[in-house]
Amino acid sequence: MPEHLLTLGGIFLSYAREDTEAARRIADALRGFGIEVWFDQNELRGGDTWDAKIRGQIRACALFMPVISARTQQRTEGYFRREWKIAVERTHDMADGVPFIVPVVIDATAESAALVPEQFMRVQWTRLAGGMPTPEFVTQTKRLLEPRRTAEVAASPTASPAPAIPSKTPLFAIAMVAVIAIGAAAFFALRPAAKEKPLAAEPVSAPVAAKISDKSIAVLPFANMSDEKDTGFFADGVHEDLLTNLALIRDLKVVSRTTVVQYRDSKKSLRQIGEELGVAYILEGSVRRSGNKVRVTGQLINARTDEHVWAKSYDRDLTDVFAIQAALATEIAGALEAALTPQTQKLLERRPTENPVSYDSYLQGRASRNRDRNTKTGLDKQEALYQLAVQQDPKFAAAWGELAVTHALNVFWNYDHTPARLAQADAAIAQAVRLAPESPDVIQALGTYAYYAYRDYARATEQYKKLARMKPNDPTAFSSLGLIQRRQGRWTESLSNLWKAYQLEQANFNYARNLVSSLELVRRWDEAIAVQRRLVALLPDDLPDLFRLHLLLFDATGSWKESEDWFAQLSPEQQNTPRVIAWRKGRANRMDDMIEYKRLDQLQPYFDTDGRPRSEQAVFSALAYFVHGDVAAAQARLGGFPAEVQATLQLQPANNNLWAGLALIELILGQKEAALAHARKCTELMPESLDAFDSARFSEFLANDYLLDGDKERALAEYTRLLHRPSYVNVHYLQTERLYAPLRADPRFQALINDPKNNAPLY
Repeated sequence: MPEHLLTLGGIFLSYAREDTEAARRIADALRGFGIEVWFDQNELRGGDTWDAKIRGQIRACALFMPVISARTQQRTEGYFRREWKIAVERTHDMADGVPFIVPVVIDATAESAALVPEQFMRVQWTRLAGGMPTPEFVTQTKRLLEPRRTAEVAASPTASPAPAIPSKTPLFAIAMVAVIAIGAAAFFALRPAAKEKPLAAEPVSAPVAAKISDKSIAVLPFANMSDEKDTGFFADGVHEDLLTNLALIRDLKVVSRTTVVQYRDSKKSLRQIGEELGVAYILEGSVRRSGNKVRVTGQLINARTDEHVWAKSYDRDLTDVFAIQAALATEIAGALEAALTPQTQKLLERRPTENPVSYDSYLQGRASRNRDRNTKTGLDKQEALYQLAVQQDPKFAAAWGELAVTHALNVFWNYDHTPARLAQADAAIAQAVRLAPESPDVIQALGTYAYYAYRDYARATEQYKKLARMKPNDPTAFSSLGLIQRRQGRWTESLSNLWKAYQLEQANFNYARNLVSSLELVRRWDEAIAVQRRLVALLPDDLPDLFRLHLLLFDATGSWKESEDWFAQLSPEQQNTPRVIAWRKGRANRMDDMIEYKRLDQLQPYFDTDGRPRSEQAVFSALAYFVHGDVAAAQARLGGFPAEVQATLQLQPANNNLWAGLALIELILGQKEAALAHARKCTELMPESLDAFDSARFSEFLANDYLLDGDKERALAEYTRLLHRPSYVNVHYLQTERLYAPLRADPRFQALINDPKNNAPLY
């Protein structure tokens, strides 16, 4: 904690010791955006010296932020109450209307019943469920600080007048409602990037700018200067490995590959790129490969002044490419005055392989991973390349680790959930750990393997925390921990870590997507939509992200207006691209427009889903016909897929998606008893204790099967339960989709979907 007096513009955070974790989250969020915070964690408060220090801090701070909760209500005595009184005393010397006391409530404590000084009731209060800061909260806090800062500037002869800021500006809007529908979830699980022409997106406000660290750097993608242009993967590989090395230097803040890759061939100035990425320095470079020789050049630029710090060129044998990466990292650390420990220097100088042919195969596998995401086609390509890499060099630990991750992702995404696939993952990771147990690449691969192959959250957490100790400024660890925690049902902690990763790197679309999916599930709609709009602005070519924005808007409000306005702007050619037709079909189903749905389904029965089986699409289309009473059309739409699904289940008995699909098939074919048994099997294979994130989806499948079977009581009970916990069940699609029509005459169902609490944020 800071021991000095707060400078002008700082915040004093006052809280009961029982609220330490919530206060820490608030302090971390504000500090992450360059705001100075006094956050005392001293348990031994009291005494004249301590009282004098506290009084001095409160007299020096620009804002006093008391944290109010059920814990402060229960404690009628506590040092925090003395701090509150000191803050009130200071207001007696202030002019009216000056913002100073900013109460923050972290639970359901009502203002009218709160045990706080009377002066607290005269100002606007903020509600942060669980002490979970939002971008709006940080933005408004910075605005409240502005009068103090502008007042200081105004004291100088050259200052310009600053506009007044009211002291009771609302700190953030109340979140709206809803979650994503089952049919839409199935479609938007598709992960490939869009290829169509960019479509218009609504402009969004820029993220809040954080204070730029003098030890922050972005390494732009290296230009491929080789005569053989198909060797671009090599230049990208050198770039990614350099980023990995830089992240190991504890003093540096390094922007990730995922974020900087969008600036490849950018026409923006380096100053503008530096401002957008929040970095002080930018490294530009190139790679030229010819035969067994490689040249890597780099120039370090101060993005704030456009001044060149240095330019370097390295000409080496191809086998010395790792030495070049280590030299560049060391040079950058020196220029930015970042300390290098002997342990870090040793990690920088590691040589993952001595075989350049094996390294080529490895880099091509990584290029596919970055380009193809987690599609089945991509995973098959990566598996072949990593397998080739370890055949060429059986001692290449990082390649064994990536091979294990590829097998694990096949299991996790239910492309291949066979015992044979798990055995391949086990063997590959065991070899990686045996060869290089302390390598950062292997540690990360081990954590990813444990998570995706077995949902072994404890082991994965152990590895990610170990990685975080090696790379303390890398947001990857926060993101990974947040993903694990949401599967453990630790939603508040998960959101905190996902927000932290996103705030550290707002231009990273993976962090944004993960955050949005969690905000959806807990119905924090304003935040989810704001993050999604920023994502669409970053990736205007990515249609799945644009479609997801429109689904969010519907799920939050029940209105398709913005979606219809956007759709009307599309050209006929755009409306008839395969991806847009698939989106239109899903939208017609949600709007209960069966005539349009049938027309589009006949026009395009299947959409290329990069490895997702056609049987999945056939089942959902058959379900649409079935709930509209056309049983013959539904059964015909299934075609020969029932036998295919049953045959695949013989090979993959733990594949939940297949069991869920088979349950729907059996209901459509009139085999109700078997259908319910298989729907229950999904929830048994994926209980909430194993995965709180995915389990809700399978519980929803079971509720739908109950309803289709005519068991309204069980269906209603399950929908009620799912609306009271994070899930994709949403009041707006319960009101509109034909599937739920049998319940709409039931007053209990009407009460459920019209209860404002079922539209409110859960956390």
